[in-house]
Amino acid sequence: MTTTTQPSPGNDGVDDHVLMSRNFLEQAKSELSKGDCLQASEKVWGAVAHALKAIGAQRGWRHRAHQNIQDIAAHMGDEFDRRDFFGHLTVAESMHQNFYENDKEEDLTSQAIDDAETFLAKLDEVRTLPPRPYTISTVSAQSRLRRLLGLPRDEPPPMGIHSEVGFSLAHPEND
Repeated sequence: MTTTTQPSPGNDGVDDHVLMSRNFLEQAKSELSKGDCLQASEKVWGAVAHALKAIGAQRGWRHRAHQNIQDIAAHMGDEFDRRDFFGHLTVAESMHQNFYENDKEEDLTSQAIDDAETFLAKLDEVRTLPPRPYTISTVSAQSRLRRLLGLPRDEPPPMGIHSEVGFSLAHPEND
Protein backbone atom coordinates (compact mmCIF):
# COMPACT_ATOMS: atom_id res chain seq x y z
CA MET A 1 0.00 0.00 0.00
CA THR A 2 1.39 3.37 -0.96
CA THR A 3 0.91 6.32 1.31
CA THR A 4 0.22 9.67 -0.20
CA THR A 5 1.12 12.94 1.36
CA GLN A 6 -1.84 15.18 2.02
CA PRO A 7 -1.75 18.76 3.22
CA SER A 8 -2.40 19.33 6.89
CA PRO A 9 -6.05 19.97 7.74
CA GLY A 10 -7.03 23.59 7.18
CA ASN A 11 -4.56 24.17 4.35
CA ASP A 12 -6.50 25.63 1.45
CA GLY A 13 -3.86 27.02 -0.89
CA VAL A 14 -3.29 26.43 -4.56
CA ASP A 15 -0.48 23.92 -4.00
CA ASP A 16 -2.56 22.06 -1.39
CA HIS A 17 -5.41 21.55 -3.85
CA VAL A 18 -3.04 20.57 -6.65
CA LEU A 19 -1.46 17.95 -4.38
CA MET A 20 -4.86 16.57 -3.35
CA SER A 21 -5.98 16.48 -6.97
CA ARG A 22 -2.96 14.48 -8.07
CA ASN A 23 -3.26 12.14 -5.09
CA PHE A 24 -6.93 11.49 -5.78
CA LEU A 25 -6.23 10.68 -9.42
CA GLU A 26 -3.61 8.11 -8.38
CA GLN A 27 -6.00 6.70 -5.79
CA ALA A 28 -8.71 6.40 -8.46
CA LYS A 29 -6.38 4.29 -10.59
CA SER A 30 -5.39 2.17 -7.60
CA GLU A 31 -8.99 1.58 -6.50
CA LEU A 32 -10.02 0.62 -10.03
CA SER A 33 -7.12 -1.86 -10.26
CA LYS A 34 -8.53 -3.49 -7.10
CA GLY A 35 -11.99 -3.62 -8.65
CA ASP A 36 -13.52 -0.98 -6.39
CA CYS A 37 -15.43 1.16 -8.89
CA LEU A 38 -17.26 3.09 -6.19
CA GLN A 39 -14.10 4.35 -4.52
CA ALA A 40 -12.47 4.95 -7.91
CA SER A 41 -15.50 6.99 -8.95
CA GLU A 42 -15.39 9.22 -5.89
CA LYS A 43 -11.64 9.74 -6.29
CA VAL A 44 -12.20 10.89 -9.89
CA TRP A 45 -14.61 13.50 -8.57
CA GLY A 46 -12.14 14.51 -5.85
CA ALA A 47 -9.31 14.89 -8.36
CA VAL A 48 -11.32 17.18 -10.64
CA ALA A 49 -12.92 19.14 -7.80
CA HIS A 50 -9.57 19.90 -6.17
CA ALA A 51 -7.99 20.93 -9.50
CA LEU A 52 -10.81 23.45 -9.92
CA LYS A 53 -10.54 24.53 -6.27
CA ALA A 54 -6.84 25.24 -6.94
CA ILE A 55 -7.86 27.71 -9.64
CA GLY A 56 -10.44 29.22 -7.30
CA ALA A 57 -7.81 29.64 -4.60
CA GLN A 58 -5.38 31.11 -7.14
CA ARG A 59 -7.98 33.65 -8.27
CA GLY A 60 -9.16 34.54 -4.76
CA TRP A 61 -12.64 33.21 -5.50
CA ARG A 62 -15.01 31.29 -3.28
CA HIS A 63 -14.43 27.60 -3.86
CA ARG A 64 -15.87 25.71 -0.90
CA ALA A 65 -19.26 24.74 -2.37
CA HIS A 66 -20.19 22.33 -5.13
CA GLN A 67 -21.80 25.24 -7.00
CA ASN A 68 -18.51 27.15 -6.84
CA ILE A 69 -16.71 24.24 -8.50
CA GLN A 70 -19.25 24.29 -11.34
CA ASP A 71 -18.90 28.07 -11.55
CA ILE A 72 -15.10 27.89 -11.79
CA ALA A 73 -15.28 25.31 -14.60
CA ALA A 74 -17.85 27.38 -16.50
CA HIS A 75 -15.92 30.63 -16.06
CA MET A 76 -12.60 29.12 -17.09
CA GLY A 77 -14.31 27.58 -20.11
CA ASP A 78 -15.66 30.99 -21.10
CA GLU A 79 -12.51 32.92 -20.32
CA PHE A 80 -10.20 30.56 -22.19
CA ASP A 81 -12.74 29.62 -24.89
CA ARG A 82 -12.68 25.98 -23.74
CA ARG A 83 -16.30 24.88 -23.85
CA ASP A 84 -15.10 21.30 -23.30
CA PHE A 85 -14.35 22.15 -19.66
CA PHE A 86 -17.97 21.79 -18.63
CA GLY A 87 -18.21 18.44 -20.43
CA HIS A 88 -15.23 17.17 -18.48
CA LEU A 89 -16.84 18.37 -15.27
CA THR A 90 -20.03 16.52 -16.19
CA VAL A 91 -18.08 13.27 -16.51
CA ALA A 92 -16.52 13.81 -13.07
CA GLU A 93 -19.91 14.67 -11.56
CA SER A 94 -21.34 11.44 -13.01
CA MET A 95 -18.63 9.59 -11.10
CA HIS A 96 -19.56 11.46 -7.91
CA GLN A 97 -23.15 10.33 -8.49
CA ASN A 98 -21.95 6.78 -9.17
CA PHE A 99 -20.43 6.67 -5.69
CA TYR A 100 -23.99 6.92 -4.34
CA GLU A 101 -25.92 5.07 -7.05
CA ASN A 102 -23.49 2.33 -8.17
CA ASP A 103 -24.84 2.36 -11.71
CA LYS A 104 -21.65 2.62 -13.81
CA GLU A 105 -19.70 -0.32 -15.15
CA GLU A 106 -15.95 -0.68 -14.71
CA ASP A 107 -15.22 0.36 -18.31
CA LEU A 108 -17.05 3.68 -17.80
CA THR A 109 -15.10 4.31 -14.62
CA SER A 110 -11.88 3.59 -16.46
CA GLN A 111 -12.87 6.02 -19.22
CA ALA A 112 -13.73 8.63 -16.60
CA ILE A 113 -10.28 8.25 -15.06
CA ASP A 114 -8.73 8.84 -18.49
CA ASP A 115 -11.00 11.83 -19.02
CA ALA A 116 -10.07 13.25 -15.60
CA GLU A 117 -6.37 12.86 -16.40
CA THR A 118 -6.87 14.80 -19.65
CA PHE A 119 -8.91 17.48 -17.89
CA LEU A 120 -6.34 17.88 -15.09
CA ALA A 121 -3.62 18.47 -17.68
CA LYS A 122 -5.77 21.18 -19.29
CA LEU A 123 -6.46 22.77 -15.91
CA ASP A 124 -2.75 22.67 -15.03
CA GLU A 125 -2.06 24.54 -18.27
CA VAL A 126 -4.76 27.15 -17.61
CA ARG A 127 -3.51 27.63 -14.06
CA THR A 128 -0.08 28.62 -15.39
CA LEU A 129 -1.53 31.26 -17.72
CA PRO A 130 -2.39 34.77 -16.61
CA PRO A 131 -6.09 35.58 -16.37
CA ARG A 132 -7.58 36.87 -19.60
CA PRO A 133 -9.80 39.90 -20.10
CA TYR A 134 -13.45 39.12 -19.59
CA THR A 135 -16.67 41.05 -20.07
CA ILE A 136 -19.92 39.95 -18.46
CA SER A 137 -22.31 39.41 -21.35
CA THR A 138 -24.86 36.88 -20.06
CA VAL A 139 -27.07 36.57 -17.03
CA SER A 140 -25.49 33.20 -16.22
CA ALA A 141 -21.99 34.76 -16.22
CA GLN A 142 -23.31 37.56 -14.04
CA SER A 143 -24.76 35.08 -11.51
CA ARG A 144 -21.66 32.89 -11.62
CA LEU A 145 -19.33 35.78 -10.90
CA ARG A 146 -21.60 37.05 -8.13
CA ARG A 147 -21.20 33.68 -6.38
CA LEU A 148 -17.45 33.41 -7.02
CA LEU A 149 -16.81 36.96 -5.83
CA GLY A 150 -19.03 36.53 -2.78
CA LEU A 151 -21.36 39.40 -3.65
CA PRO A 152 -24.84 39.61 -2.11
CA ARG A 153 -27.63 37.99 -4.14
CA ASP A 154 -29.24 41.37 -4.84
CA GLU A 155 -25.94 42.98 -5.92
CA PRO A 156 -24.59 41.09 -8.95
CA PRO A 157 -21.82 42.69 -10.96
CA PRO A 158 -23.34 44.87 -13.68
CA MET A 159 -23.96 43.47 -17.12
CA GLY A 160 -21.27 44.63 -19.56
CA ILE A 161 -18.64 45.27 -16.87
CA HIS A 162 -15.13 44.35 -18.00
CA SER A 163 -12.11 43.00 -16.14
CA GLU A 164 -8.62 42.80 -17.64
CA VAL A 165 -7.85 39.92 -15.25
CA GLY A 166 -10.94 37.75 -15.64
CA PHE A 167 -12.39 39.07 -12.37
CA SER A 168 -9.57 37.48 -10.42
CA LEU A 169 -9.40 38.99 -6.95
CA ALA A 170 -5.76 37.94 -6.62
CA HIS A 171 -4.52 39.70 -9.76
CA PRO A 172 -4.52 43.49 -9.85
CA GLU A 173 -6.31 45.16 -12.73
CA ASN A 174 -4.06 46.58 -15.40
CA ASP A 175 -4.12 50.34 -15.63
